[in-house]
Amino acid sequence: MGGSTHFSVFLLVAIILLCSSSKTANATCYASEKQALMDFKKDLKDPYGRLSSWIHDVDCCKWEGVVCSNRSGRVIQLHLQSPVREIDDFGDPEFQDEIVVESPLSGKISHSLQNLTHLRYLDLSLNNFSGIPIPSFFGSLRSLRYLNLSGAGFQGMVPYQLGNLSSLRTLSLGGDFQVGEELFLASDLQVDNLQWLAGLSNLEHLDMSVVNLSTASNWLEVINTIPSLVEIHLPACRLDLISHQLGRDTFLFHANFSSLTVLDLSTNFFAYVPRWIFDLTALAYLDLHDNSFEGPLPRDLWNLTSLKLLDLSGNYLNGSVPDELIHLNNLISLNLRGIDSKFRGSIPSSIANISNLQYLDLSRNNLSSSLPSEVFTSKDLITLAANSNQLNGPIPSTVGNCTKLEMLWLGDNALSGSIPSHLGRCTKLEDLSLNDNALSGSIPSNLGKLSSLEFWDASHNKLTGTLPESLWQLSKLEELGIADNLIECIVSESHFNNLTVLRYFYASGNSLTLKVSASWTPRAQFEILELGSWIIMGVRIEV
Repeated sequence: MGGSTHFSVFLLVAIILLCSSSKTANATCYASEKQALMDFKKDLKDPYGRLSSWIHDVDCCKWEGVVCSNRSGRVIQLHLQSPVREIDDFGDPEFQDEIVVESPLSGKISHSLQNLTHLRYLDLSLNNFSGIPIPSFFGSLRSLRYLNLSGAGFQGMVPYQLGNLSSLRTLSLGGDFQVGEELFLASDLQVDNLQWLAGLSNLEHLDMSVVNLSTASNWLEVINTIPSLVEIHLPACRLDLISHQLGRDTFLFHANFSSLTVLDLSTNFFAYVPRWIFDLTALAYLDLHDNSFEGPLPRDLWNLTSLKLLDLSGNYLNGSVPDELIHLNNLISLNLRGIDSKFRGSIPSSIANISNLQYLDLSRNNLSSSLPSEVFTSKDLITLAANSNQLNGPIPSTVGNCTKLEMLWLGDNALSGSIPSHLGRCTKLEDLSLNDNALSGSIPSNLGKLSSLEFWDASHNKLTGTLPESLWQLSKLEELGIADNLIECIVSESHFNNLTVLRYFYASGNSLTLKVSASWTPRAQFEILELGSWIIMGVRIEV
């Protein structure tokens, strides 16, 4: 009898669970929320048909970009960010790849979104809502935990009503980024007073990149009331104006957000490095590039032993690159690239003790002496840029130890000696710049092993001999520069057979002969073919 009772109870529980599971699987969106989304769509311009699945005959939980709760059928997420693709800004590693936005939405934001009372996640980033402000009614979406409006073209004052979103974990209002010889940041958003931000007591990620905070003099005090912050992104917010108004008190401030791991205050032109930064011992990412810092690197910087990325490029720093950098032994990326920075002296060999270092940029400074061989003992090094200094002496043969190296920029120095054959071991190398040095000798045939090479510039040196046959097997080469050397050889049309993607070829100022047939058509689609004083046999080519 007892066993029968237990079996009946078990069967009843199983039926209840099955019914519950069936209900969850078949949950459909509410009619009122479907109508709210249809009204929202009506006010949008969607020339690319991104919302073509938003039709009455289809459950809105199955619409593109819409996520519903499996249990209740309520709309809880809207993923409506524009897709992007990257265009490779080939040829200069200092420039980031350009991001191109595809199929953006535009138009107006309907008040009907207020009816999505269970919405937790809203992403409208990288669309084109140019000319309209951020809707103040967004502040009524009290369930929101994630709000991303970055790069969407909104204009005007950021509404203080956003301070009602007390459950918010992520707020991103950043502007648009364009990268070129100079960095241009665009946003028409402004905040006069950040007091409303104090209402976001659970906020962890704050991104207000390029938002004009020039009159929000309370920015630091308000942010300091949110100890839950893990990331702060405030680049190009015109905080330089505030620092002048507040004087040096800003830099004696004590920060309460001790859990902060990411801090970006770049392009704000602070006159001093804020002292409170040195108390943030959990920091893993610190970006202060393109400010107005002067003098040597602050000694308190060595307290930040958790740092993995440190960018101090484009400031007015000077002095030497200190040996104390070894205290930051968790660094993966270190950028001390100069514009007005003029670090002098030598590259400290102690950098080799930063065992996890993958990206090192010391370019555009006034560093002299030779390249320390110890720098190339790191097998994890991916990028080394030391171009535009006054480095002299040979390229160490230890460069061959860096088998993960993808970019090596040593151009515009005073390096001498031959190109080390050990460089051929760096088979992942994509960008190699050795131009404008005093390198001599022949080009080693081992460079033909650099099968990933896309960019190579050895122009303006004293290289002699011939171009090795292996060089012509580098099928991924897009740009090749050997101009103004002492190279002598005959180049035939067969040499170009494998160079099908070569677009730029700079080879003037040598003693080279091009021997081709009258019917020869290069397989490469040259954009620049600079032959200069070449002797051309067989046919005259206009260059």
